[in-house]
Amino acid sequence: MKLTRLQLFWIVATIEIVMAVWLRISPAIAAAKQDAWLSMLAGGLMGLAITFLVVHLSMMHPDESLAEYSQKLLGKWLGKLVILPYLTAWFILAGDVLRTFADFVHLILLDSTPVWIIMLMMLALMIYMTLNGGISGIARFCEIAGPITVGALIFSFLLNLSNIEWHQIKPVYADSGWQAIAAASYPPASFFGESFMLLVLVSYMQKPRKAMSASILGVGITVIFVLAATVMVLLVFGPDVSAKMRFPYFMLVRTIDIFNFIQNLDIFVLFIWVFGVFAKMSFYLFLTSSEMARSTRIPNWRKLVWFSAPLIFVIAALIPNENTIEFLQKLWRLIVIPLCAIGIPLLLWIVTLVRKENSSLKTSS
Repeated sequence: MKLTRLQLFWIVATIEIVMAVWLRISPAIAAAKQDAWLSMLAGGLMGLAITFLVVHLSMMHPDESLAEYSQKLLGKWLGKLVILPYLTAWFILAGDVLRTFADFVHLILLDSTPVWIIMLMMLALMIYMTLNGGISGIARFCEIAGPITVGALIFSFLLNLSNIEWHQIKPVYADSGWQAIAAASYPPASFFGESFMLLVLVSYMQKPRKAMSASILGVGITVIFVLAATVMVLLVFGPDVSAKMRFPYFMLVRTIDIFNFIQNLDIFVLFIWVFGVFAKMSFYLFLTSSEMARSTRIPNWRKLVWFSAPLIFVIAALIPNENTIEFLQKLWRLIVIPLCAIGIPLLLWIVTLVRKENSSLKTSS
């Protein structure tokens, strides 16, 4: 159950691109208007910095996941305590994504089907993939779904070139100001900062010490495509209209009409979104189950899938409305990213350096 560098790259890219393109464009445009693309760029740089920190820390502990080296560095009980905010964040994120996906499918495709049935169907697929394939199966799926997703995004941008109106993105910077641009950059940065999952994922690589390039490239390509999608949405709809859309990229695809012949391509994009959500949900089901097993020293992590999957379903089912989803995303930005992506990794990095220094002094003496 070891990953190659290419598989690591496609896992990171596949599970980050789809949700970021689908959900992060409108809030940035509402805050920074036509300069939202600058906010995406600034947010992307913050996401890359977080990725560098967590991968650098993981490479200092090759072949060990967060649950293992946190106990080695901080002691048994404090190390187990450190893993709790990560498990909480990953469970809430998985429930949030499952509910958002089910609401969208219910709204666009299956309006007569209860939302809980849509969630249950997706959950059954996740369980099948995770139990049978583990992280290797998820990686192989991402190697197929990732290139298809990237190709579909490029294709949709090219087909929308005839709808572009260049004046929609002007004037650059003058209307918004750097404060609005900086404020709008943090929500997308929190999505790119989801890369703190690499604190665990690097330990599954064949060569953990070569994880940096694949990780940076995976987050980098996500930033590039979210940036391109934001620019295309602005150029086609303008800042006022696109800020009011919940799914502006989906509406962008719906506007494609080439010679009254190439139309209704949104159905293909829906399938691609399903691929991305499926990969993301299966990965988080594996991640929560395997990290709980490593933390509690349970030999067979697959047994914990039967705890994680129902919990994700319950969290998704208990979300009453869109306001709660926005509240959870606010918690992600204000608590999860500062704590799990920056604070704890910095603490573990400092402790690692101090221990290595002490070890060197003892050896030399």
